[in-house]
Amino acid sequence: MIHIDSLTHTYRGSKAAALDNVSMDIAEGSITGVLGPNGSGKTTLFHALVGYLEPASGAIIIDGQETSRDQRIALGVYAGNYADPASVSTKSLLRLASCRPTWDEGRFARLSDRFQLELGGSLGKRSQGERSLFVTAIALACGAPITMLDEPTDALDVPTRMALTEEIIRASADAAEAGAPRTLLVASHLVSELESLIENVIVLAEGRVVCVDTAEHLRAYALALVGRPEVIHRILDADAESRVLSERQLGRFARIVATGLTDACLEALAAADVEVQPLSFQDSFVSLIDHNMA
Repeated sequence: MIHIDSLTHTYRGSKAAALDNVSMDIAEGSITGVLGPNGSGKTTLFHALVGYLEPASGAIIIDGQETSRDQRIALGVYAGNYADPASVSTKSLLRLASCRPTWDEGRFARLSDRFQLELGGSLGKRSQGERSLFVTAIALACGAPITMLDEPTDALDVPTRMALTEEIIRASADAAEAGAPRTLLVASHLVSELESLIENVIVLAEGRVVCVDTAEHLRAYALALVGRPEVIHRILDADAESRVLSERQLGRFARIVATGLTDACLEALAAADVEVQPLSFQDSFVSLIDHNMA
């Protein structure tokens, strides 16, 4: 279990906090999606967890023990974009990763073959997609107990994204079967594609926690209601729990996205011939973000 307690960090020269009193629990052995708009704090959270930066305040507690920056460096691995990829040698990355006692040379060889990874030279000589594949393959093969993948499918075509998703799931399953569960955190702007991968979800916006829940619960966060707007609003206004998140006119009708609908409210909507539609995982995420940033 990873427990994050009141984590706060502001970069030098910035007025806004990159992380603003962030607290959450992350289950051991889970695959957790970290979602949020650009600048929401996803990468800063990863950098704090892996020891790349020391937060201004707060604590990161792993298995009941507050951790130092050095301990987090030993426990975690981060795969993401480099500020200057031209200065990063692929061979030096491999040498560093293979020093870990959990390094799996067989897994890396298989991933290298499956994705036709080129060894040698600098990351700067590769496309963005090739860089993402290379650093993600190293992260999966290194076997770190806490593995953070920051936009692992960035700039990849659909078949390759699907294949990489399979490999992330396989790495998690293999670790669980070996009795050494790995906690995988995956950040991506391709929200719809994360749905088949993740069990839990963390949603950040403007450096703050919006939601920490299961992916299933996020999917059920809101519903779309299609019908006469005056009828829908009359029913929702009578229900103290309901909240309107967005509304769009469709001629004489409206599509209203709402959350917190009680059973009694749903029955009243059905009786009034209002069509109730489930939202996609991505639409639920967008509705949640829009509501919290309004």
